[in-house]
Amino acid sequence: MRRINGDTFGRWSLRLDAAYCAALGTAVALGAGQIAHGVALPPLVIAASGVAVVVWAGGVLWMLSRLPLRRALGLVMIANVLAAIAVGFISATATAVLIVGAVLAVAIDIALFATSQAIALRALPARG
Repeated sequence: MRRINGDTFGRWSLRLDAAYCAALGTAVALGAGQIAHGVALPPLVIAASGVAVVVWAGGVLWMLSRLPLRRALGLVMIANVLAAIAVGFISATATAVLIVGAVLAVAIDIALFATSQAIALRALPARG
């Protein structure tokens, strides 16, 4: 079995995470009115969350280009764990089982990005 290259895997994880955040944040911001019907949150809160996620996507790319990879992976991984928990709690506000499932699917996606960043961190050479 081939060993994972932590540097390559980590950079791809961060790039894909940023792309996912940009796409999801844009969709949430543009669909805030419709999403508000499915969860018990005001459209403005949902739209602001979508915009914040798009801004975060830019921040992830900034970290990738400016910070040491280990630090960028660690920061994004922690943010993803917290975001997955927050999105999971938001599923409790959903008005239908299908919406609960959709929101939980997003939480799982975010958790999987955190997992990929943990794998990349573990595969990076030890500091020293």
